[in-house]
This record gives sequence, C-alpha cells and structure tokens, in this order.
Amino acid sequence: MSGYLRSIIILAVISGIIKAFFTDASTNTKKYINFLTGLVMVVIIISPLKDLRVKINNAKEYISDFSNGIFASDAIDKSNYIIIKSSKEKICEGIKEAVISKYGFDKRDIYVDIIMDTTEISAIKITGVNIILTNRASWSNVDEVKKYTENLVGVKVNVTRK
Repeated sequence: MSGYLRSIIILAVISGIIKAFFTDASTNTKKYINFLTGLVMVVIIISPLKDLRVKINNAKEYISDFSNGIFASDAIDKSNYIIIKSSKEKICEGIKEAVISKYGFDKRDIYVDIIMDTTEISAIKITGVNIILTNRASWSNVDEVKKYTENLVGVKVNVTRK
C-alpha cells in the first residue's frame, strides 16, 4: 500500500516539474502533457483493481471449496443413512426368515425390528431385537421363540403377542 501511495506522489511531483518546464508552451502541448500525466495517474490508480480481482477469484474458490465440502458431508451422511437402513432391513429379514424356518410361521404373522447402535458406521451393533407375533404365530410359546432368537443373534430379545 505504501508503494501505491509513493507512486501517486512521485507521478504528481514529476507531472508538476514537467508542467513547470512547459509554462511557455502552446495550449495544445499543455493539453497533451495533462492528458499523458492524467492517463498515467489513472493507470496507477486502477492497478490495485487487478489485485482485487485476484482476491475476489480466490474468495470464490474458497467459498466453492467450502460449499463443496458441506455438500460432500451431506452426501456422506445420506449414504451412511442408506447403509444403516439397508443393513437394518437385511438383518430383520434374516432373523425373520430364521424364525419362520424354525417354527413354520407364515411370514405375514411375524414382525421383526432391531435396535442398533449406529454411532460408529464401521461397527454397527445390534443392541436389541423386538419380535411381534400375530395371528397363528401368536399361539406359539413366546419364551421358546425368545430363547431361540437370543441364541441366534446374541442380544436381548423381546417377543410379544398381538
């Protein structure tokens, strides 16, 4: 910034000296000198705009990178949600198929839901299983279904009749 101000002051001094030498010159020469010194002054005054344009472009890049980071984070969160949801569906389906296979239930008569700890996406943990038996499946021994499922998945199982 000090170099910028120094350039303006030096140009003003030099233009004053040049004008002092041409005090007796014709009006056309004075106009030409004023035009040239004014043109150089405009170039010096406008020169920081080039740096400003570069800074604006850099700011745009930073903003773009930041927003891309946010959107990438949202995409990761969405993909993690999809992974967890599909994992949960597959695990519930597997438990349901195992219980149906063991006890011969109709698949419309059993509902399975799991409770998951999803704080660590790389190590999803099943913390509990809920099984609801309806219609003909509700006539079965709840304790036997509970014990079988607990041995199958290794977590606490809650079996209810509806």
